Amino acid sequence: MKRATSELFSPYRSLGVVCTEVTPTVRTTFIGKKSSLSLVCAIDNVLLNYNASKLRPIAMSEPLKTKITAVASTSRCVYAACDDSIALLPFCRDIQKYIPIEHKITKMLVLGTQLVACDEKNGILVIDVETEEKVLYVEGSEDFQITALVHPSTYLNKILIGSSDGRMRIFNFHTGKVIHEFNKKWNSRINVLQQSTAIDIIAVGLANGQILVMNVKTDEVLFNFRHDSGISAIGFRDDGEASMVSVDDKGSMAVWNLEKEELIGKVLNIHKAAVQLLHFVPGEPVMITTSTDNSMRTWIFDGADGMPRQLVILEGHSEPVTSLTFASKTQILSAGLDGTVRKYDATSVTMRSKLGTAATMSKADARKKNVDFESVKLAPVVEMAIGWTREAAWDNSQLGQLAKDSVGTCKLQHERFKANEALIGTTATSICLCPSGNFAYIGYSSGHIDKFNVQSGRHVHTYTEESGGAKKAKHKNLKKKQNAQKRVTAHDDSVTGLTLDQRGAELCSASSSGVLKFWTTKTGAFTKMKSCNVNSLIAVSCEANDGKASVAILDSLTHKIVRFFKQVGPAIHALEFSSDGKWILIADNVNYIRVFDLATSDLIDVLLFSKPCVGISFNPTGEYMATIHEGEKAMFVWANKAMFATHVNIRSLALDYTPTWEQDLGSSVDAFNKVYIDFDEDEMMEEEARRLRELQIDPSLVTYSGLAISRWANLPDLSLIKERNKPTEAPRKAKQTPFFLTAAATLEGFEFFGPEKENENEDRLKLQAKRSLLEMESSFSAILKKATLIEHLIEAFEKLKTKSVSAIDFEIRNLSPRVLPLFLRMLLEVLKTRRDFELVQAYLATALKIHRREFWANDSNEEMSSALEELAAEQTAAWREYESLLLHDTAVVLWVKNALL
Repeated sequence: MKRATSELFSPYRSLGVVCTEVTPTVRTTFIGKKSSLSLVCAIDNVLLNYNASKLRPIAMSEPLKTKITAVASTSRCVYAACDDSIALLPFCRDIQKYIPIEHKITKMLVLGTQLVACDEKNGILVIDVETEEKVLYVEGSEDFQITALVHPSTYLNKILIGSSDGRMRIFNFHTGKVIHEFNKKWNSRINVLQQSTAIDIIAVGLANGQILVMNVKTDEVLFNFRHDSGISAIGFRDDGEASMVSVDDKGSMAVWNLEKEELIGKVLNIHKAAVQLLHFVPGEPVMITTSTDNSMRTWIFDGADGMPRQLVILEGHSEPVTSLTFASKTQILSAGLDGTVRKYDATSVTMRSKLGTAATMSKADARKKNVDFESVKLAPVVEMAIGWTREAAWDNSQLGQLAKDSVGTCKLQHERFKANEALIGTTATSICLCPSGNFAYIGYSSGHIDKFNVQSGRHVHTYTEESGGAKKAKHKNLKKKQNAQKRVTAHDDSVTGLTLDQRGAELCSASSSGVLKFWTTKTGAFTKMKSCNVNSLIAVSCEANDGKASVAILDSLTHKIVRFFKQVGPAIHALEFSSDGKWILIADNVNYIRVFDLATSDLIDVLLFSKPCVGISFNPTGEYMATIHEGEKAMFVWANKAMFATHVNIRSLALDYTPTWEQDLGSSVDAFNKVYIDFDEDEMMEEEARRLRELQIDPSLVTYSGLAISRWANLPDLSLIKERNKPTEAPRKAKQTPFFLTAAATLEGFEFFGPEKENENEDRLKLQAKRSLLEMESSFSAILKKATLIEHLIEAFEKLKTKSVSAIDFEIRNLSPRVLPLFLRMLLEVLKTRRDFELVQAYLATALKIHRREFWANDSNEEMSSALEELAAEQTAAWREYESLLLHDTAVVLWVKNALL
């Protein structure tokens, strides 16, 4: 899906799409003498390579420039056609080269060293795959629209092409001429042309359901079979059995015996849509099918009746996704118009599962009772509510279906909707699950609000405005009392939103007339009503009489509107809060998602897509955001840059700001499954962020260095860390002594004898005496000794900052007693500037820990005592001011977190 760049979110992965309407290609690769079979499917502008035996993704290509329209492959390379070019991908990963073309390609075949392609203008293009050059192009005509093509076995440089009116031609792509046109015209669109296991025999599948097995050499029809609808795929068994398998547009599969010219059997609804690929594994009774219903299956013919059974299935939603929500940190639940609920993992392509199909009974029960499962299926799920508190005890998911009066994993329905004829057509319009997981709340188009027990499905309570105010009604006249008794609904019109507070003590309901009501869940008493155009609890979308949309942010505790956003687009499709509650995301019907900062009411980002967003969900920890879009079967997962990047440029935008495709920098068609790392840009951003952190607003304010914590935090304890990282096991002694070394056996093993030295003790004493006279001096110590001005001390500190942690520890350890006062003076001058505050503390703590004996022993050293006293006074002054501000800021932050918005 096409999308523009965003300041806050980066595309991470797309989930849910297995295959598309583009016919996959079957690829055989060889590793030594072993061969492996794989399926290459085009998904938007990327190629996904599946293992044919297990249907698991094994490779993914980098994004192509535009959407892929056709795919072909050999054992050496994969060819993918997009709008104006054909991409070459040798390993189905990186794009090696683009071959420019003039028209969009619809079909491709690779025959030896020639790539034959048909474009949308019915032209035929021939490309040499070795030289990667165009060999031939034959312009097409409108009276012969190419709908199918195949290469007849042993027909050198020839292809058989079928048209939309039933005509067939044999075309020589070496000379660029039509060498034969068949006399027979089927007067129906040719959908499939498939080579059989026998030479000259081709199966022709027509749109009227006919299958013609003909000899193209003699132009004779051998067999004639028929389906109830148009043929979409045909395959021939290649394991010695004379069988043919055909599939029609409705997903029904038929198996034919070619020897007896009869039907062996038929399997209905193997797919929910047309099958575009039917392939038999060479030499094996295994068949692979892929369909436009976003599924692929493998079948095996191991039964005595000659019929296949299903081996492996890989599928997603066959219809567009209507609702999604994060069930955990990485797990996503989705529901689609196909009536199924599925679970995906945001961090893995292979982890997926189907949770079931919304129906009044399971498939197994329907099969036992001989009931058509399609007749008991419920309408598509349009809303989901999930709670994890009671997951181990009973069902923890609540589902709302489109145009149905039933909700959930068990059917929750009040008896009034069966007994009252006026309420028979009532539909559930809103659902909610309490935080404890014990109760479910349902709002209806009739204005009713019911409370059910999730475990038993029993009705608990009906919310009405007068249900908790019976005592007040005694003081009113009889007429008002009679009118109150007639009022049995919570709202006068359809309930459009239900939600609970975090305690589950207060329920909020909204109606289509713009009325918002708050109820206590225990007594069902009506507590407050506010007239405003809203239909949700915290974030509510409003629509004025003139059709303009807006969003109001309500405080559920004070029942007040705290934020109001007017410029949110013509109509609102989805609302979502970020996981930390700082942002509100608003999706409109014109392909935009606006991100507002709730603290400042500023617009901070606008996301642009090729299709409107209809659902948004954040994971609990805030790393990922998932979106679904109109007409899309996929879910798109975004990474929150604020959680991963070192610096995110969050700035205020104009409220009427709307990005365009022209403003995008070229990444608008990048695939969601590709991650780009720009090291130069990251380094520039880190350098800019470091400069901003180092910027001192005022000389009197304490400023940090901006360095990473690892550069200074562990410095005082570095010796302990090194000691802990030492190996715990001592080196083992050699089992055998080298033959050239003299050794003597001892109680502890062998003792090796080295060359004898005379006066060894005297040499050792002399060496120790020489070392005691030496004073090791590093470059840093030399700079401190030469320092005569304050600027020289600051320069020495800046040089020390650039060193690694181990180097800094080495420099501090090698400070001699004569250099220690200069080191303290250096820290004192840096502390006076109030810069690099945390580095001064780390260096001072390290020096005090290493040279504590020198500090205590040299009481007579006036220079060191003076430096210590001045440093202690400056340290106390700086910390006293810093500590007061720190405590004040901590109190303010705690108040903001606990206060009302």
